[in-house]
Amino acid sequence: MPKLDVTAVENYAKAYASQLCRQYFSEKNRINGDDLLRLSSVPQVNLFVLRDLYEAWKETASAFRSPYFDFEQEEVKTSLQTFLNTVSKYISVQRKDLEPLLTKATHETLELLLQPESYFDGWLREQPDFRLTSAALKHFQKYNRIHKSIVAGLSARLADRDAVYINEVLALVPGLLAQADAPQETLSAFSATLPLEESSLYQGNFFDQIVPEPVAEQPLVAATPEPVVPAPAPPVAAQPVVPRAVPEPVVITPAKQSVREESTAVHQQYASAGATLNDSLRKEKPAAESLASQLRPKNGDSIHSFISLNRKFIFINQLFQGDATAYHHAVDELEKCQAFDQAKDLMNRTYSTKYNWRNVVDEADDFYEIVRRRFNG
Repeated sequence: MPKLDVTAVENYAKAYASQLCRQYFSEKNRINGDDLLRLSSVPQVNLFVLRDLYEAWKETASAFRSPYFDFEQEEVKTSLQTFLNTVSKYISVQRKDLEPLLTKATHETLELLLQPESYFDGWLREQPDFRLTSAALKHFQKYNRIHKSIVAGLSARLADRDAVYINEVLALVPGLLAQADAPQETLSAFSATLPLEESSLYQGNFFDQIVPEPVAEQPLVAATPEPVVPAPAPPVAAQPVVPRAVPEPVVITPAKQSVREESTAVHQQYASAGATLNDSLRKEKPAAESLASQLRPKNGDSIHSFISLNRKFIFINQLFQGDATAYHHAVDELEKCQAFDQAKDLMNRTYSTKYNWRNVVDEADDFYEIVRRRFNG
């Protein structure tokens, strides 16, 4: 299956979010929770926005905590929870804050819809401690309306357990894809707001652009009458036939074995070495890697393999000011570096200065660390 063109998906997501906001905010200045649930004709987009608002709501709760006060007192916990519950009923978002959330939700919805195996693989691998908990799966189910059969299959694997290791469920995803939702209905819902051709979201190659030129039809030629054949000339006396000399056959002596003989010789050579190869395979294997080391990307993998879906959105929005094309160009440039020092110099000299990474130090540090692991392990 062809891969999604991330830039094309991001461009559509931005245009779609802008169109929705243009329609809604033409008459209003803010949007509330009830309207958010109905904003897009694609329910999954609305739910991803609300999920991200919920994460922001949890961060607000954490921000109240302080080392100078006892937040474990029952009265404090109850009051704080009551306050947060009250706040959650009064969602109010301006266009400038909603549009980036809508763009992210649209992009993520298209990835989930069109490349579920890649999406679920990334989501599972970024689970803390490389374990899928029942709480995490229930939270995902709450905000998910696409490919429910896949989530149901993962839930069945958990059964009554509180958690399972990621490698237990990773192997299930390909088999569950046979029951994945067809994308046409959701794509039609997107198109109702902004026209969308599915083929425009996939990566192509140069040769796909070349089409044969149409062959011009030749005009029909009217039939012409049979030509008049002149009378044959009188016969000429036949000349004697002189036999042509036949050259002696040239015998070519091969300088080396024929292809068949050479192939046979190579086959025999490796066949005789088979015992040695088998013996080497029977040697004691090294101790098994830890689960974490098996699932983490290895040194030498691409930078993309170190970056989860959520981190990618964070880096695009925080480090590259929402420009997905600039983000992917930067990663491609960093991949060409020969060592981390060279990559670090490129980041400091070019991207940190251009996009003012001093204002997003935490995200920049995360990005530096991922690039370092790519080169140094």
